[in-house]
Amino acid sequence: MIPNLYKRNRKHNTLIPGFLFLCVCLTVEGQRLLPDTIYVDFRADSIIQLQNIIISDITDSRSENPCFVRYGIKKKFLLIPVDQEVYTSKPLAGEVGRNILSSSAGAPEYHLEIQKFEIEKKKGRLSSTTYLYADLSLYENRDDTLIHRGTFYYNTLYHRRARKETLTEETENLLGKWYTDFKLDLMAVNTILSGKEVESYSNFIPGAKVKSLYLNAATGLFAGLDWWGFQGEIYFSRPETRSKNHYWAGIVRYNNNADYESFAIGRKTEHYYLRKSENLLFDIDLNLLIGFCKWKDVDENNVKLYQIVDFELSSIQSIQYNPLNSKRMFFRIGLAENLLYVIDKIPTFQIGTFLGIGLKL
Repeated sequence: MIPNLYKRNRKHNTLIPGFLFLCVCLTVEGQRLLPDTIYVDFRADSIIQLQNIIISDITDSRSENPCFVRYGIKKKFLLIPVDQEVYTSKPLAGEVGRNILSSSAGAPEYHLEIQKFEIEKKKGRLSSTTYLYADLSLYENRDDTLIHRGTFYYNTLYHRRARKETLTEETENLLGKWYTDFKLDLMAVNTILSGKEVESYSNFIPGAKVKSLYLNAATGLFAGLDWWGFQGEIYFSRPETRSKNHYWAGIVRYNNNADYESFAIGRKTEHYYLRKSENLLFDIDLNLLIGFCKWKDVDENNVKLYQIVDFELSSIQSIQYNPLNSKRMFFRIGLAENLLYVIDKIPTFQIGTFLGIGLKL
């Protein structure tokens, strides 16, 4: 009897790893095996009538499906992550052209090219935000020759209208909001191209000197009473088309404190830009980091093994010399605050000055 029981239990034991292996495979491969496709309506605003500009043609040069607008992820059966691909019911170029395509003999005609158009949800520490990123180049059709006049750059932030919105509702509402802004921007193009000042920020930037995405690499030194350190950051930024902008960065930092040194890393450092002029902006960044500590005197501080890790909450408020939408160096000067916590130790608050330099490419 004993051998038979052993064999029976051994069979049951082999089922458990097999079941776990199957779950892992479904979790990893679920996105590929069970994709979801969602179609949304592009609600073209017809109330605002296009004036002062004639759009004769719109093309889509993206490498994606001409109807594609965003990706999403949801869980099926509370376990399997599944890709969601969201498309407009008709090609995007045709939907954008609805209500704006026209022609008129003797008037300047323009051609639009969709180079980028995607909705993206960014996860923050406490909440998520949804952005529509779009680049549309504008060409003037002169004697059957297309002359580039500038590009519309959009970083449209969406605020939910209801507490709970489905992916379809959120996408349709955001597309409608963007389209209204786009038509208003179109009507300001001739004013901008003539060199006249507009009353507010515009998403249209004339010329071809602006990049769709800038790489920012920055470093800085900070110091206060009994502490000092330095840090490095890297992040991408879109062209600035309004006075307030929001970016996420990765950061590494070295701290030299009274009792210990630490090397800390952080994800999703948030930069809030408030542009004051063509060259100057006010920058507030918020950081949450985890550091690894090297204590200067282990015996005196009675250090336990779990106290080799610290948690840092910090912020830097600085004035930046950072020319608008330009590839060049930028400089920062301001104040730095830091709150340090090591388990079973009293939290430490630090304040000091900050000097930084960076390069935007």
